[in-house]
Amino acid sequence: MNLVTAVVLLVLISTSSMATDIVNIPLAQTKLVNHRIRSLMTQLWPFRSRYEKVAGEVNLTNYRNTQFYGPISIGTPGQEFNVIFDTGSPDLWVPSAHCPDSNKACQKHRKFSAAKSSTAKSIGKSFYIEYKQGSVYGYTTRDSVTVADRTVKFQNFGEAMLQSDVFIDTVPDGILGLSFSSISKIGGSSLFDNMISQRLLPAPVFSFYFASRGLESAGRESLLTLGGTSPDRYTGNFTFAAVTMAQLWQFKMDRVKIANKLGPFCRWGCHAVADTGTTLIIGPVKETDELNKRLGGRRSLLEPKTFTFNCKRVNRMPNVNFVINGTPLTLTSREYTEKIGDNCISAFYGRKFPLGYVPYWVLGSTFMRVYYTQFDKGNRRVGFAKARH
Repeated sequence: MNLVTAVVLLVLISTSSMATDIVNIPLAQTKLVNHRIRSLMTQLWPFRSRYEKVAGEVNLTNYRNTQFYGPISIGTPGQEFNVIFDTGSPDLWVPSAHCPDSNKACQKHRKFSAAKSSTAKSIGKSFYIEYKQGSVYGYTTRDSVTVADRTVKFQNFGEAMLQSDVFIDTVPDGILGLSFSSISKIGGSSLFDNMISQRLLPAPVFSFYFASRGLESAGRESLLTLGGTSPDRYTGNFTFAAVTMAQLWQFKMDRVKIANKLGPFCRWGCHAVADTGTTLIIGPVKETDELNKRLGGRRSLLEPKTFTFNCKRVNRMPNVNFVINGTPLTLTSREYTEKIGDNCISAFYGRKFPLGYVPYWVLGSTFMRVYYTQFDKGNRRVGFAKARH
């Protein structure tokens, strides 16, 4: 069975005082072929290592089959790279031309050469990012970075010298983070923050639209909009929630309900994170297990953390409501399940939180496919509006 990696279209909005046109960039589409259910579930429902981290870790997406990425260029003249646009981290890094031949992940991707850029400057600082399933090590460089036709000057980014094997089969070359600079491991301001300070955008806002499954080829590509929103991609008003921790895009969620019935999941309110690098809807394992069971799910024999449903009864399963700022945001059974062969897989995935951690939910692209999502740094808030498909 072919699983088609979603295509992202990067949209840059500008004002007449800065730039006059919207810039659309079509991004690559890849196909991955898988045959085993375990492999299918692992790749369809990847989750970011940060949600099983220990203190001090910075995190990365296992993004097979959900690779939302696009082109940027670094240096003068520009060197081209594909990067993942990730709301779960603030840093930009790409492989370095100085990485050793023995590093397979680096050798399979495009590499940045500072010697070929007239504007590159070494910062003289190394960085090390440790992940649950791997790590990245390198050094920090400062150079110009261009997204669409907007060039950010004096941007710090990482040149990766060593990457773990988990990166070998990824299509993008690196990651462009869109979260808060306060958790940077590379140092300096994020690229988005620098775009704002250098007056390259009309507003400190970016938004994501994820096209419905299978509709990318019908002219409804996924979109990242920098500087505002794309009104033709959503309908109605936004429901906003204030950011409660200026590191990740974290906010308060009132509760989670099956239809209109309260259950033992986020009953007294909880924290949630909007994360473009995660496909799943992740929550505390006891709550998601109970949620899946009440929906009629059974634990998968091949992947015990995953629940499956009888595909013949999916249409009769109830809605699930995520109540944010008093407004119920509804997912239908078709929207919180994915059919893989003869199996219908639940998007609700549980995790155990380490002792001392405050449990929270993660709303990944399964949720954001239904709700167009606005990330407003100026007002420190996240907004959701019904996506137009």
